Amino acid sequence: MLRTVFSTSAAEQYEEIMFSLYGTRIRMRLLPGSRAGSRAGAGTALYHERRLAGELCMDLHAMPTSVSFDVPPLPSLLVSDITTGRVRVDHAHGSGRFSAGDVWVLAQPGLPYLSQAHGVAGRVTVLSPALLRDVAGLDDDHRAPLRLLRSYAPAAPARAALWRATSDHAWHLLDKGAAVSTVLMRDAAVRLLAAVALDAFPSTYTCHDPLRPGPGHAGDATVRRAVDFIHAHADRPLTLSETAAAVRTSSGQLLAAFRRRLGTTPAGYVRRVRLARVHTDLRAADPGTGATVAGIATRWGFRCTDRFETGYRVAFGRSPSRTLYD
Repeated sequence: MLRTVFSTSAAEQYEEIMFSLYGTRIRMRLLPGSRAGSRAGAGTALYHERRLAGELCMDLHAMPTSVSFDVPPLPSLLVSDITTGRVRVDHAHGSGRFSAGDVWVLAQPGLPYLSQAHGVAGRVTVLSPALLRDVAGLDDDHRAPLRLLRSYAPAAPARAALWRATSDHAWHLLDKGAAVSTVLMRDAAVRLLAAVALDAFPSTYTCHDPLRPGPGHAGDATVRRAVDFIHAHADRPLTLSETAAAVRTSSGQLLAAFRRRLGTTPAGYVRRVRLARVHTDLRAADPGTGATVAGIATRWGFRCTDRFETGYRVAFGRSPSRTLYD
């Protein structure tokens, strides 16, 4: 995991920080009447913190001044959740105004924009088109640009609340003090963030039916190969497109085949396999050597929560602690 923190009162230095993080030159200036504030800490006006692990990338901004940005095309989808202040954003397809409590898409891949931020603090989550395509059930060769169907419309209240809960969980997993954080858990968190974003902001990636059979057909043999692949690689992050490519079918066909033949999705089957691995490890573990339910669950990408306990009981008819101590 990587954590970087910057604070400065100079717009030029902040521009350099943004360039190093986003890989493109973002033009920035303080608006007339702006003053350095204390909210950014240590008497500075502008604060930025990035937490990064694999595909999970989240930024925390605090800009207790009035600032304008001229942003060239970025490669990713940026979802913003602001806690204080207000923002105006303009691009070629529309404009939007947002204030504290709103969850909205700050940037779409390949689309430049202008913005003005006034006393803003909040979090930005960076999601790559490749991740969003995979979670949406699109094939790797789907290269149509990602575009929102309702540009700069904030997420509905219920979806905004779900986004905040999900991003809070992901942010905690990126905390250096998060002892329960593992690669599998961070992979699950970023894929859940992508799923919530796709649901909250309808786009060209979601105006399709990923379960609609296309040309060709994924039969029983394909499902068996996919099942074998999942069992062989359950100890590392697995994507839908990777599994589909391994068995030479499309993501949509594999989804449809799993639903028809196994009554679940490939992701659901991965969870089932990992629960079975937890069960096996619990039966083999010796609590006298310090083995714990939480430690074994974490190894397989689960937090030791009520949801995990319930899923385990449904699958094996007993609690994980009883399995460990019996």
